[in-house]
Amino acid sequence: MKLLKYLGIFLILIIVVLYGLLFTGFGNNLVKPYIEKTVKDKSGFDLKLTKFDLNFKSLDISAIINGEISTDVKGKYSLFSQSFDLDYSVDVQNLNSFKIKLDEPMGLNGQIRGKMKDFSANGVGKILDSDVRFLAVLKDLKPFDVDLDAKGLNVQKAMKIANQPVFLTGKINAVANIQNGFGEANITSNDLAINKDGLKDKNITIPNNIALNLNSDITLKDNIITASSNLNSKLANIEAKETKFNLDNKNLESDFSLDILDLANLEPFTKQKLNGNLKVDGFTKVVDNKPEFVKFNLVGFGGEVDANLQDKILDAKINSIKIAELMGVASMPKAVSGVINGEIKINDVYDFNNIQGSAILNVMDGKINPVELKKMTNLDFPQNNNFEIASKTLIENGIVNSVSNLVSNLFKIDNLKAIYNLKEKDLKADFKASIDDLSKLKEFTKQTLKGNLKASGDVNMKNNALKGLNLNVNTLGGEIKASSNGLNLNADVNNLKLNDIFALIGQNPLASGDLKAKINLSSIDIKNLNGTANINLSNSVLNDKELSKMLNKEFPKNIKLNANSDINIANSIANFNAVINSDLANLKKLNGSFDINKNSLNANYEAFVNDLSKLAFISGKKMIGSVSLNGEIKKDAKNLVATANSNLFDGNFKANLTNENLKATFDKFKIEKLTHMLDFGEFYEGIGDLVFNYNTLAQKGDFNVDINDGRLTPSKLTTAISIATQKDITKEIFNDSYVKGVINQGLVEFKSQMKAPKMDLNVTKGTLDTKTSKINIPVLMNIEKTDISADVTGTTKDPKVNVSSKYLEQKLEKVLDKGLDKLLGGKKDNTNNNLNSNENREEDSLKDGVKNLLKGFF
Repeated sequence: MKLLKYLGIFLILIIVVLYGLLFTGFGNNLVKPYIEKTVKDKSGFDLKLTKFDLNFKSLDISAIINGEISTDVKGKYSLFSQSFDLDYSVDVQNLNSFKIKLDEPMGLNGQIRGKMKDFSANGVGKILDSDVRFLAVLKDLKPFDVDLDAKGLNVQKAMKIANQPVFLTGKINAVANIQNGFGEANITSNDLAINKDGLKDKNITIPNNIALNLNSDITLKDNIITASSNLNSKLANIEAKETKFNLDNKNLESDFSLDILDLANLEPFTKQKLNGNLKVDGFTKVVDNKPEFVKFNLVGFGGEVDANLQDKILDAKINSIKIAELMGVASMPKAVSGVINGEIKINDVYDFNNIQGSAILNVMDGKINPVELKKMTNLDFPQNNNFEIASKTLIENGIVNSVSNLVSNLFKIDNLKAIYNLKEKDLKADFKASIDDLSKLKEFTKQTLKGNLKASGDVNMKNNALKGLNLNVNTLGGEIKASSNGLNLNADVNNLKLNDIFALIGQNPLASGDLKAKINLSSIDIKNLNGTANINLSNSVLNDKELSKMLNKEFPKNIKLNANSDINIANSIANFNAVINSDLANLKKLNGSFDINKNSLNANYEAFVNDLSKLAFISGKKMIGSVSLNGEIKKDAKNLVATANSNLFDGNFKANLTNENLKATFDKFKIEKLTHMLDFGEFYEGIGDLVFNYNTLAQKGDFNVDINDGRLTPSKLTTAISIATQKDITKEIFNDSYVKGVINQGLVEFKSQMKAPKMDLNVTKGTLDTKTSKINIPVLMNIEKTDISADVTGTTKDPKVNVSSKYLEQKLEKVLDKGLDKLLGGKKDNTNNNLNSNENREEDSLKDGVKNLLKGFF
């Protein structure tokens, strides 16, 4: 008894608490923010309860939605009798949050009275530009009395409120007059239209709006709604002459028809050229939300389809349906043509345990249209092609057995056998495929391949998920074997010919060679890929013709290449270690990681170029010697960054390439070793510091070289100047010197200033064409107050030097005058002596000729 007493007290306490939470001012204040938040989370509407008074027998609630819609509900109710007597009002001042501009406010006022299953509702107001008035009485939730007047409902505004694209305009009229469960209703529209502006968002363009005519006559009698409806336009006519819906058992039966007189009218929607017509007629009956009976006839697409579903038996025939026409209506390029014929008969279509039947489908006169296929896939396909498909299917006790064959002049798929369990959703299949002559795929591969391809395999699926796959392919002189259980993948690639692989993917071959690979993936989820791989390329020779086209440079011939890479993949990050050896350069180390999902690379490398002369096709000129480099490579979706470091020419070389911008510094390098590598000859010895900037796309840049502790080495220039000055300028030591210049499309313009204790050397505008090696360097020198100019022209390999000096010419002339006077004797007095005068003129002429001859050597 005490237990019952305590339980009673506990129940009373629960009731008191619930009453306090639900039906008091304190409880209302607690519940109100919860309701506002729930509405916001579920619908996205901003609900503010300006009044929330919920008592045990009455309520008075006012709310504002999105700051635009005011609602009020006020009245009495009973939880025990489930009855209510409520007044409501809705006032819509604007709908800016729906991006709708109202010409005038909308609103509705009325009452709702009765019980949960038997009640009446009325209302009057302005809705969607219509003066709406209605009165409805429902008994057992079925319409008993309905008086509705809603003319001129704006469809465009209704679609905006429903957050749908406004592809319809116009107004709809809805009226009803039903008394005591008998009466009529009508839905009509004479100005409904498909809106051309509303279709632009779907990339559909029509020249004008397309008029629609809607009419639906509805009657209610004996709890059966009967309707006769049609929707007509120049696109199509849709009609249901008699549709019946039983309010008691919820069963539906209706005829239906679709008539498209000219498929060409659909071209703006399908984006494909169409012709012909399409007509569909049928009848359906739906019981317990399942089609119990369907009769269906389609005439179009060049053929006909008849289908009947009755007593759980489906019987269908397909006659001469054209694949290209189907693709056109589906807004796809007509890449495939052919004719489909078939026959289907299935018993117990809703019972997967007992379902039985058969199906035969055939495709005759099949052909791929290369032009239309390229629109879909951007791939070229052989013009001369044809195919046929034959498929037979048997269904017994929910097990589907299918055998299919595809025969083509290009390839074959023999006996594709599949077994599918409809209930368990399990599949087992095996297949064989072959290409007898790979050369027939020349348009696709861009190359004439030799040999054939044979493939076989099997597939196993459980509950529509892959559980097993085995594949074996023999082609291109090698073999591919792969297997998977749906979670992992193991594959072996043996001796595939690399040049044929390029051709198979539709790319001109960049190299030949033998490719081997071993791949073991413990996870094949691309977001969480795990496993290992080894890839080996041997006996490879780079294709100089194709690489020359790609690089727009003359690529050297017969360059051999071998490569090996070990890859470890964890969480879709591939860590790799590769070695690549070639006649051009060797990558002794290429280690790093590649994030498959982010498409980002981080790697470091060590490279060695044994013979720089082989890279002349890249640098644009012959270079001499070898070089070792190391650095890092980083690449993501936006940027490529590469660095290079080397102890080159006894200096410290550092370079950074960020996308197309190259920046380099070269500290304390020996200039004579640089000029030797560049094949410019060793015309200067010294220590230099270089700063270099270059844009690889624009092929423009600048440089600055500071030179210390330098001297000119013997050359044509120094020899010519030493002869003229009688001084050995190769012994002069230059400090605080520089060379500055700019680079534009391979043309280098530079200036230089070099200072030594006894001489200066300046170049104001020198030029070097790196493409032709032509030079033009005007040199101005001052040697112990003696000005000398020199022009260095020709090429870097064969320079021409021309030296001149006004000071030396004048000094030489004085020396020659004295020497020739002694040799030829002084001038004779020719006063009043014509003979002596003539002799003096002859001597002067002779001396001038000798001086000019001697000065010509300088």
